[in-house]
Amino acid sequence: MNKQTTLMVALACGGASVFAAKAAVVDRVAPAVVSAPVPAGEFEHAPVQFAWALNPADVVSAAEPEVMESRSSWRMVEAAELQSGVDVPVSAPGAVIQLSPARGAKALDVQSLQVREGSAPVAARRFERAALKDAGMAVAPGTAMLKLQDSVPGRYRVQAAEARGSYVMQVLEPDSPMVLRARTDRSVALAGGQLRAQVNMDGVQSTRGEVAARLAGSSFTAEGLLVAPDGRTWTVPMRSDKAGGLTADVAVPAAGSDVQGLWELQVFADQGGIARDTRLAFAVAKPTARLASAVRATSLSDLRFPVQVGAPGRYEVRTTLFATGTDGKLRAVAQGHSAAWFAKPGRGELALSFADVKLPAGYAAPYELREVELHDQTRMAPIERRARAVRF
Repeated sequence: MNKQTTLMVALACGGASVFAAKAAVVDRVAPAVVSAPVPAGEFEHAPVQFAWALNPADVVSAAEPEVMESRSSWRMVEAAELQSGVDVPVSAPGAVIQLSPARGAKALDVQSLQVREGSAPVAARRFERAALKDAGMAVAPGTAMLKLQDSVPGRYRVQAAEARGSYVMQVLEPDSPMVLRARTDRSVALAGGQLRAQVNMDGVQSTRGEVAARLAGSSFTAEGLLVAPDGRTWTVPMRSDKAGGLTADVAVPAAGSDVQGLWELQVFADQGGIARDTRLAFAVAKPTARLASAVRATSLSDLRFPVQVGAPGRYEVRTTLFATGTDGKLRAVAQGHSAAWFAKPGRGELALSFADVKLPAGYAAPYELREVELHDQTRMAPIERRARAVRF
């Protein structure tokens, strides 16, 4: 289901967390290679390599996996539920409730929507689709939105007597202390491998009133759903960790997907009736090649990257050269890329030279190659990654 969350994301954005700061970038190593047909299209076959100098004052590091934060959730509700009233627990004032009709459902008049706390009507600011579009939101036809004006944490009931069909109900609490935070340990996984996901619900201790009492006796639960670019799905169980959150080892099918695009781990979490959900996107690469053994470095002009090829194609290696400064510290001084076509499976190598790069003054041996990456250019896939490869 395509969720219209432009406004909701803008409202929910917050600062960086300690959770994000602790993310680690792990090496990606293929234990074996697989075969694959050469994709249709024209590909360069001539080998090429190039390198350029870097400013050693600049910090070079691998991008950490993104931490996703959510103060919102969505669910499908049927007409019968809306006609009798749907319970919506909220943990903070100012909750936003959005209803979007699924295919074939009747569009709802936002003025006909009723919100109550017990039997008492609740004041709500109402937005029709036209107003939402004028605000820059890409919302589905028939979408209606309510913002609870002076609400307090508790349970509310949303009713639409004229509902017909199925609807997507989204609830956003931009001012809620309860934030779902989720991350994976890598942004690229190998087909047939796995990645680890970590999920936490922060801010539970900052809730107030009836919600705080309910949360005190409830546990944090979540379930995951792995979604391939071709639409296939797999349930991902989650288990408690020592820090009070949840973790999951996500197994990526060995067959991968023939449809290009990012994979997703969708996370649906709940604590004491307060629901949150988010999506973690990552790439999956088939290991059509791998670095077969240690990188060989005899000098800056002769670097060799042994490659085991499982499928014909054009492969590229990228690396950053670190050199030692006058203070004895290693810093990044050059970047290099090398690519070549491999016509058949087997062993080969990619060569790279930094001989023509003018290194910054004061930097010399010992050198070190860091952030070595192997890419399948034919299939647009980043295969392997090594934080450190060789010192010479």
